[in-house]
Order: sequence, then structure tokens, then C-alpha cells
Amino acid sequence: MNFLKMIIKLGGNMLQYAIINILWITAGIYLSRKLRNGFHILQLEHYKTKPYRQWRKEHLKKVWNPKELLVILPILITCFYFELGIIIEIIFFILLNVLYKTEKEKKPFVVTNRIKRMYITNTIFIAITWSIVNILLKNQLVVQITNLVYISYILVSYYVVVLLNIVNQPIEKAIQTKFYKQAKKKLQNQSNLKVIGITGSYGKTSTKYIVSTILEQKYNVLMTPESYNTTMGVVRTINEKLKIEHQIFVCEMGARNIGDIQQICDLVKPQYGILTSIGPQHLDTFQTIENVKRTKMELINSLPEQGIAFINEEDENIQTITISNKHIKYGLNKSTCDYYANNIEITENGCTFDVHTKDEHTIFVKTKLLGSNNLLNIVGAICVAKEMGLTDEEIKQGVRLLKPIPHRLELIRGANGLIMIDDAFNSNIKGSKSALEVLASFNNHKKIIVTPGMVELGEKQYEYNKQFGEQIAECADYSILVGEKQAKPIYDGLKAKKYPEEKIYIAKNLEEAIQKMNQEITKDTVVLLENDLPDNYL
Repeated sequence: MNFLKMIIKLGGNMLQYAIINILWITAGIYLSRKLRNGFHILQLEHYKTKPYRQWRKEHLKKVWNPKELLVILPILITCFYFELGIIIEIIFFILLNVLYKTEKEKKPFVVTNRIKRMYITNTIFIAITWSIVNILLKNQLVVQITNLVYISYILVSYYVVVLLNIVNQPIEKAIQTKFYKQAKKKLQNQSNLKVIGITGSYGKTSTKYIVSTILEQKYNVLMTPESYNTTMGVVRTINEKLKIEHQIFVCEMGARNIGDIQQICDLVKPQYGILTSIGPQHLDTFQTIENVKRTKMELINSLPEQGIAFINEEDENIQTITISNKHIKYGLNKSTCDYYANNIEITENGCTFDVHTKDEHTIFVKTKLLGSNNLLNIVGAICVAKEMGLTDEEIKQGVRLLKPIPHRLELIRGANGLIMIDDAFNSNIKGSKSALEVLASFNNHKKIIVTPGMVELGEKQYEYNKQFGEQIAECADYSILVGEKQAKPIYDGLKAKKYPEEKIYIAKNLEEAIQKMNQEITKDTVVLLENDLPDNYL
């Protein structure tokens, strides 16, 4: 009789052990899916807690799934019928996993080493709580409490992402410090390397490509790839790509906060600095245009006594700044610039123009690049090239070799006269206006724009996007706006110009926008793709 009781008790313990572990596995699968989404958004927000929290606040429907809250019912049942409650929880999480929809990602999630470390930290926490359950399985109250903690952890997983990020900060800081010192030592060992820093609210990436292409006609050049413009992006470029044979390092410097550019300058110590523009970008973090000015000037103020700053004199905000360093002005205005362009001829295939240099001679150049912004960037790059000893022929050759920069006013020709102007990488006040000028230049074409507008403009976001809508009304025959929330100010701008309602379509996402675009395309159509916001904005 005692033996039979022991068998029944053992069987009961094994059943509890089995169902608890099945629950943790099924719930763990669901947790991993939610954490992946949270990690992806954090990655898109550059691992910064503040913008991630802002995203969370704006996307409460994603953060709090009402269906998940139904798990409270089986948890209450466990208080009276433990095994039954756990079995219902298992069924609940199986259903959640089956019904889970994986959304398309425009910018794919990358499982970097940093993400792996966050997963490891999460796994350690789960392993500890799992061990507690299995060790103390005989104490049903402890199991119930631990189960409640685990399920709560799943429900608040988008908040857990912040916790994991904070917990891992000391590790990340130590790793970053190690790589930073490695990059600094490598630069110190290449004392003859010339460093050109490039910053600006707009145009810095395009200018970087243009400067590098022209200087490559004489020198061995390394540039920061793509949009590697943060301190750690620059560190990675130096550690992985800088070779002893490189003579020039063209370094793009981005910023979201005061001091970001200074940190890069302290590392690379530029001898030359290009300031392309100052405008209301990243006002969500900078708050005021004065803070933007201060931050962009960190590059110019970091130059040595013999260093040279190259300044875009066309920019109204730059004109308000007193620059004491040795500097050269470029632009389109003869009276105030050391280098300027005139005799400009722009077509849908590119442009030709003369560049007047400070020693009063002229260089005639041809380029396939589109847009007035690119023309200005080329003049700035020619300034640098002349100061670094390139001949006129080397400069002309470099300009001829310039290729459209991917997703920055890149022209793509298709069948039936279709032309795509791919300006999807980013959008800003000046860049969007330049893109619309390019769109307007295509005569005898049906003109379509696909855009979600501009972001990171702080309190000015509505105002600038409404102005953008007014500008669209002047040149586009059909407007496809992406994202219902994003579209509102652009739509208001279009309507302010009495743009026909039937010529406006508001799409929920880019996929729907492209479907609508394909329906509207006819023979000899030109389509402008202006900005493509990643998942954290729509």
C-alpha cells in the first residue's frame, strides 16, 4: 500500500515537472519572438534608450497585445487547480505562437555580437528562474510565484529590452573602449596619414563619396563606408580597413547629440574639415538649431592651426557663424565665395558647369549626378582637391567618374520609358526640395511621388512636412503618401494648394504604396521615391 502511494506521488511529481517544463518551452518560444522585435527596434534606434522609449510610447498597440492579457485567467486557475491551470497556459501559448504574424522588415534585423550578448543575459535570467522552479518543485507556492514572474516577464518584454540594454552597458563600454584604443594606436602608427572630416546636417555622405572619388585620381584613399558616421562606426572602419598604404582617410562624422563629433575628432584628429550644411535635422535630440550649430562646429574648432576648413557659403545658418580658423568658402555666389560654379546646364542625364577657383582660373566639368545639391557638393570637393595638389585634369577625370550614390537621387531606367528617381535613403528639407526639382525637370512625363515625408524634426516636423506637401503640389501629377500618421501634414500641404483629392493615395506601408504605384504607371512615367522609413517610424 505504501509502495503504491509512493508510485502515485512520484507520478504526480513527474506530471508537474513535465507540464511546467512544457509551459516554459512554449512560452519561451513566444518570448523569443517578442524579444527579437524589441531588439530590432533598439538596433534601429542605435541602441539608445531614450528614442526606444519614445517608439514604445507611440506604438502601444504593438507593445501591449490585448490577447496576451487573457493569460491571467489560467494563472488564477492554478491557485485552485494547479495542473489544469498550467495545461491551459500551455494551450494558450501554443495558440499565440500559431497565430503570431511576422511582419516584413524593410531594414533587416542583424544579430550582431552586441545582440548576442543581450540574448545571453536574457538566457541567464531565464535559466536561473527555471532552476528555481525545478529545484523547489515540491513547494507549489514558490512554483506559482515563479511562474507568475516568468509570464509577467513575457508580457512586459518590450520593457525588458531596456533592462537588458542597461545591464549590459558596462560590458559594452569595456568592449568599445578596447576597440577605441586599438584604433587610436593604429592611427598613431600612421603619422603621415591625412584625415579629412566631413559633417553637416545634409549632404555629408554624398560629399564623402565625391571627395573620395576625385582624390583617388592621385592618392590611395580610405573612406568610412555607407553611413558609418558614429564613433564606433569610425573605430570599426579604422580597425578593419585602414592599411599602411592609405594616404588619405575621408571620415564622415554624424551626430545626434552635442559632443558626438568632438568624440570622433579626438580620435582621428582631422587636418581638413568640410562643413556641408546646418539645418533642423535630429531636432528630437538637439532641440534647437543653436545646438546643431554648436555640434557641427566641433569639427571646425578641432582643426589644427595649419588646418583648413571648407565651408558651404550657400547655407544660411553657416552664414550666421563667425569662423576664425583658416577657411575656404564654396558655393554658387561669385561675390562671397573662393570657389563657385556658373554656366550651369542641367538635364535629366546630368549637368555641366564651370568651377571658378580662388586663383582665378576655370575648370569645366561634366557629371552624371542629378540635383543642385550634388552640384554644390562637387564644388566643395573640388576645393579640397585643389588644396591637396590635384591637377585640373585629375579633377575633371574624377568628376566624370562619379557614379550615382545608391538611393540618393539615383536614376534607374525601366521599360516603356519608365524612370525611377531613387532618393529613398533619407529625406531632409533641402534634399527633398532638390529631389522635387529633379522630378519637375522631366518634361512630357507623368510624374508620381512616393513618400512618407521627413522625420526627426522635433516640434517643427508638422510644419516642414506641410511645406513639403505644398512643394509636391507644384510638380507631381499623382502623390502616394506612406503611413497614415506620417501622411497627415503632407496631405494638409497638398490640400492647401487645392491639389485634387483623387490624385492622392495614402498607403499603410511601403508594400501597399508600391502596389498602388504599379497601378498608376503608364508609358513615359517618372517616379520619385523620396525617403523609405524603417520599421520604427511607421
